[in-house]
Amino acid sequence: MPKFVDLTEQRFGRLTVIERSSKVTKGRNICWKCICDCGNETIVSGSNLERRKTKSCGCLNKELFESRRRKMLEKYLNNPEARKNNLSTGIKNIYYQPNQGSACYVVKIVRNYNEYHQSFTTLKEAERAKEYVLSRYKKGISNWNEKL
Repeated sequence: MPKFVDLTEQRFGRLTVIERSSKVTKGRNICWKCICDCGNETIVSGSNLERRKTKSCGCLNKELFESRRRKMLEKYLNNPEARKNNLSTGIKNIYYQPNQGSACYVVKIVRNYNEYHQSFTTLKEAERAKEYVLSRYKKGISNWNEKL
C-alpha cells in the first residue's frame, strides 16, 4: 500500500486543497475537498491532483471554450469574404453551391447516423427531395439514402 501523503493546503492549478474527503474512488484513491479560484468547492481524487489531470472545478474548460469561440467569431466578423459567402437558401437543409457545375442546390439531412446528401439543378427539385426523404424517415424506412 502506498504511503499516505497529506495534500492539505497544497495548490494544484486553480485548486487549493482544503481537507481530506470521506469519499474514496473505486481504485481506493483518497479524495480531497478543494476550493477553486472562482470560489466553487469540488471533490477530486488525489491521484488526479498529483498527476495534474484536474486543474480546476471546470471553470478553466469553460473559459478556454469561450475564448476560442470569441476568436472564431471575431475572425468571422473581421473577414468580409466569410460573411458574403452565406450559402443558405433560407430553407432548412438546402444549400446553394455554385461550384458544382450544373447541380447547384444540395440537400443534406442527417438523422440517427444516416446521412442523405444529393445535388439538384433547381430549388424546386431540392425541396421535393427533402420532403420525400423526411416523409420516408418519419415512416421508419431505413433505406432513405437511395437516389431519387
